[in-house]
Amino acid sequence: MEDTATKLPVTALIVGMGGQGVVLAGDTLAEAAMLSGLNVKKSEIHGLSRRFGSVSCQVRFGEELYSPLRGHGAVNVLLAMEGYEGIKHLPFLHSDGIALFNRLWSKPGALTPAEVTAPAAVRDQRIGWTEGTVLTHQAECPRSLNFFMLGVLSTRLTIDAGAWHEALENILSAASREVNTEMFAAGRRSAMPIHVRTPAGPFSTRAPNRASHIRFRLEESTSESAPITNEV
Repeated sequence: MEDTATKLPVTALIVGMGGQGVVLAGDTLAEAAMLSGLNVKKSEIHGLSRRFGSVSCQVRFGEELYSPLRGHGAVNVLLAMEGYEGIKHLPFLHSDGIALFNRLWSKPGALTPAEVTAPAAVRDQRIGWTEGTVLTHQAECPRSLNFFMLGVLSTRLTIDAGAWHEALENILSAASREVNTEMFAAGRRSAMPIHVRTPAGPFSTRAPNRASHIRFRLEESTSESAPITNEV
């Protein structure tokens, strides 16, 4: 699903656990879509987010849009910050949709990490796995996982780079803008095949020392293998 900004509404479902920035990622996506001249509707479920509970956010955008929610089998793209939450929400994904999952396994509500391997039943070919947790930790920016994953998602949407950049400027505070903008750019770069990878453009042209440090730490990690794979 590469062409998404069409007359038909596109539904993106972002899921994760409390503290992973799911709602903020949804706010940024909604802002970017609005800046692209599209109609946007957004809904969210916080649940027990402060206790690491389940959090989800639906963002719908298109030229003609009426309902803020879609049910099972109607979501075009599913973005998951954590594996179990992604699997739990797979029934919402359309048969022709795509799923972008961070390879992290930590059962919601548990105080200790769950098993580090995927459940045996996970073999859905719509799922693409990315090493968001590993890469954000290597960049010493683990709290920016949501913007890294949003960068991965942005490569699957036809919202242009300028709208994304302006949305980040509008949503992020001055204190967090530099790091989160660079991690968004890192997610975009990591999602592109090596042979077509392009410069980060407006997402890093103004980056000072901190951003340069992040790019340096990510360069080797994202240059030797494609981080998105269908293997669990």
